[in-house]
Amino acid sequence: MILTTKHAKSIAIAPPFWSRLNASILEYVVDTDQLGTFSGEIDREGSALACARRKCEWALEKLGDKVDYALASEGSFGAHPFLPYLACDEEILYFIDRKRGFHLHLSQVSEHTNYQTGQVQSWEALQAFAKACQFPSHGLIVRPNGRTTKGPVFKGIQSETELEVAYETARYYSAKDTVWVETDMRAQFNPTRMQVIGELATRLADRLSCVCPACHTPGWGKVGSEKGLPCRQCGHKTELTHYEIDGCVLCTYRTIRGRADGLTQADPGYCPVCNP
Repeated sequence: MILTTKHAKSIAIAPPFWSRLNASILEYVVDTDQLGTFSGEIDREGSALACARRKCEWALEKLGDKVDYALASEGSFGAHPFLPYLACDEEILYFIDRKRGFHLHLSQVSEHTNYQTGQVQSWEALQAFAKACQFPSHGLIVRPNGRTTKGPVFKGIQSETELEVAYETARYYSAKDTVWVETDMRAQFNPTRMQVIGELATRLADRLSCVCPACHTPGWGKVGSEKGLPCRQCGHKTELTHYEIDGCVLCTYRTIRGRADGLTQADPGYCPVCNP
């Protein structure tokens, strides 16, 4: 399988694909920064999902018929969708099987991230920020003033010496002695992100190891759900999931199964009748 990446993501993706599918991952190194950078020099056009798909398509277009399987990853960082005061890492893995003619993608939202940004006005404040972000095992990015300010940008900082040089240079170019610092979220500079990518890769490899009962295409798994879990007290339907739907990525075969947690009735607190 070909993995389109500039940031050594095979470190996280290759092990589960080998152990579960006996599949080797070969990196197709291309300048994926053309599609957007975390540090803001190039804005990402379109969604993260569209970006991940485009990376796969690059490999298939450039390498031609020699390649049947393409894989790519894309991440986004910011406030958690349900807990806005908590930072999160949202990862997408996209897979194209040109031989069989299907696409499959999985996503994962993880609170396990060191993502952080801020402005500092002293070396001591920068050191405190760095320590909180697990520096030097996790890289940093430093620039003058604010995130959108033009000037020298120092990326992939992973030593005290590099950090001090970046800080002093950024201060020199800063109008107010203010330095912008953020975590470097590129995978090879962020072991925590690499771990999340590995977890998602394990899920995707497991999914590809399951075949459709009808047509035997890989990728069988959850494709949807149905609400309506009945209230334990009155039996009225709630907004909670009642059934989960498994399906094929290629044919129309579907099956319905109970919730993964085994719950068959809802607490009355979720019922619009018992708790209007």
